[in-house]
Amino acid sequence: MKLELPQWYGQLKKKYPIVTDQEWQLLHSMAVVKHIKKGDSFLKYGKVARFSAFVISGLFKFSILDDDGNEKIIKFGFPNDFLANCESYNKKAPSAVSITALEDAVILKINIKKMQPLYDLHINLLHVNLQLYQEILEQQSEHEHILSLKSPARRYRYLLERRPAIIQKISLTNIARYLYISREALSRARLYLLK
Repeated sequence: MKLELPQWYGQLKKKYPIVTDQEWQLLHSMAVVKHIKKGDSFLKYGKVARFSAFVISGLFKFSILDDDGNEKIIKFGFPNDFLANCESYNKKAPSAVSITALEDAVILKINIKKMQPLYDLHINLLHVNLQLYQEILEQQSEHEHILSLKSPARRYRYLLERRPAIIQKISLTNIARYLYISREALSRARLYLLK
């Protein structure tokens, strides 16, 4: 008997059209819908990653701590994005990254260990897995590019031009942490670009 999938699967189906309805059903049967409050972690520093998740609603930050204990944000998670720390899972090592909700959020949480045997049986799920790895690599490379831009104004302009969702939805403090600059430098950069 085919169950009706919740309506938010529509967005995931658009993003990953290769996955069949039957495969979404299979994922749904293995996944848990979880509510996460603003400020709570999906993954904490020092914990080994055992779960991944699709963001149904809400925003997340992936952050690290520098040598002085200051938070640096390496990327954001928006609805339909994927939350995971593949390195921690694959190496069974404590996570250097924390994944935290920036607002109340709902996720589709999946036990990675249960997912892995499915890749041999469902090539479409393997393709999605590869697509997710590719997205992660592209996001890392883009963030490195942004950080290579010399001035705060140039870093902020890059977001304005190419990542407006970050400007619209993320607080100035968190944008500054993502750009690896002070909030004051970010405010000056914004003023400069408004002139």
